[in-house]
Amino acid sequence: MTPEQFDLHRTELESIVKRYFDNPKLRCEIRSAEVTPFSKSRVGYLGDHFVLELVVLRVGESKEDTLNFFFKILPSSIPALNEYLSAIGTFRKECRLYSNLFPRLAQFTRFAPKSYLAKDDRLLVFENLKLQGFTTINGSELGIFDKPHLEQALRALAKFHCASLMVETKTGRTLPELCPGALDENCWIRRDNNPRVQELENAIKVLCELVKVVEKDNPNLPDILCKLPEFILQIYDLVKPSEVFRNVACHGDLWGSNLMFKYSSPNGPPEDCLIVDFQFARYAPPAYDVNMLIHLTTTGEFRKQHYDDLIDLYYNTVRREFITQCLSPEEIFPEKQFRQSCGRYRVSGLIDNFLMNHVTLLPRSCVDRIFSSPKEYNNFSGEDKIRMCLGVLDSDPKYRARITGVIRDLIEAL
Repeated sequence: MTPEQFDLHRTELESIVKRYFDNPKLRCEIRSAEVTPFSKSRVGYLGDHFVLELVVLRVGESKEDTLNFFFKILPSSIPALNEYLSAIGTFRKECRLYSNLFPRLAQFTRFAPKSYLAKDDRLLVFENLKLQGFTTINGSELGIFDKPHLEQALRALAKFHCASLMVETKTGRTLPELCPGALDENCWIRRDNNPRVQELENAIKVLCELVKVVEKDNPNLPDILCKLPEFILQIYDLVKPSEVFRNVACHGDLWGSNLMFKYSSPNGPPEDCLIVDFQFARYAPPAYDVNMLIHLTTTGEFRKQHYDDLIDLYYNTVRREFITQCLSPEEIFPEKQFRQSCGRYRVSGLIDNFLMNHVTLLPRSCVDRIFSSPKEYNNFSGEDKIRMCLGVLDSDPKYRARITGVIRDLIEAL
């Protein structure tokens, strides 16, 4: 495939090359340009993914450079998915973040891949992290992280949050003031024509049907079914900027596939982690992200044993990042307030754990079927979605065990 098929033209390719070499005056000849699929199977839900390869000859050089980039676009093969993503503004948000906000944050630390082009709120070109040795977690079982991976992910998250706080401290302005609209809520917000409202109502119906199976022998089942909808609907308030705790740029979509790890040896622990896919970023307390990451990638039993240690690790990373910049963590982001906020936002972690994992943990065959055609995608809602989740609950022991744990953690918090 050619770049022109994706509305990527020669001047834009030259701009990508100049940014890659960090030389706005660079003169070069693009000898060839080719686009290939990033993977044989779908690697994400919210876009189509490709590799862009450019063969370039820089003026004054005798040897060609072969440059390899990752890029993603709004999906075109499923019109309903394209309309859904356009309505909630996922690409618009990420393009704004990479164009306006992330260059400010990047002066303090690296937490995400570098972007070389953001175009028309529909296309983004990045460095190809795969070539640098980054990959999604090896051998994860239904989205579960072991402790070394979770610790590395929390360090990356702490760096991201610290960069937000440092920018605000250095400029004396909030991120929404610096980059208006970039962090506006687009995931869980009650407004007309927002497809996420119906999606949340549908998720609550799925939850209640799963609970009827998982807790069929529980004498408190009627009371549980009565309380669950209002408990889940708290998410609309939890995602809002806090009036009590310090807010930062939060990622808002921290399931396992949005974290990439680098290893020094094939079977060793990760030595680095970067965060990808910021399409649901928001302005909220860091504890929202921290709890989302911990809950989505662990079991309730693991959290009972390690939650406090993980919170310690996160804040210790924050402390080191601030000291490196000769800033006082206690003045900017007091530890006591952070720990209080972690208690408050454990609820959002529990809610997100179901809202995301009841879909993302479905077997690969189900995901491939959902995205195999416009008809199959359109069918994945309402009663059809309930039937699929109930069917997997019945037939897949691993999914059943994981979702049962997620549901019982929710019930315990009612």
